[in-house]
Amino acid sequence: MGSGKSAVAKMLARELELPLIDIDKQIEARLKMRTTEVYDRFGDEYYRAMETLILDELQSVQEKSVIVLGSGLALMPQNALYLEALGKVYYLKASHQLLIERLSKGEKHSWLRAGDFEEHVTRMLKEREPAYMSVADYTIEVDGRKTAEIVQEIIEEESRE
Repeated sequence: MGSGKSAVAKMLARELELPLIDIDKQIEARLKMRTTEVYDRFGDEYYRAMETLILDELQSVQEKSVIVLGSGLALMPQNALYLEALGKVYYLKASHQLLIERLSKGEKHSWLRAGDFEEHVTRMLKEREPAYMSVADYTIEVDGRKTAEIVQEIIEEESRE
């Protein structure tokens, strides 16, 4: 959340001429409500179950795609197997300070503002980073870098395969 994964994925899909699959958007389309509404109405457990369901369904997609994962998707241990089967996972690692800057600007993650915003971000990063590292095949530091540079690094890494 706040690492720039959606922007990177969009540009990467365009550069590689591949379909883009955004798991959050898939959930929104299926339930016909915004992500925040899904959380408010059904809670985190339900949302995580929906992510896992969509990952399972993606196993049958035959064409190579760029997939944008939800920021909490890696927290569910069973999702590691799905991710491994789907292909290479890139962790876009942002510093605590960059996440604070980016997340404080938008309204998409307004639930973070209930209470101490910086404490929420710190706790979230501490909880999630081990999961991100465990599923990532490749980690990219994003601080101070433009989207195009990050996309180029991914393209170069993919070409080594």
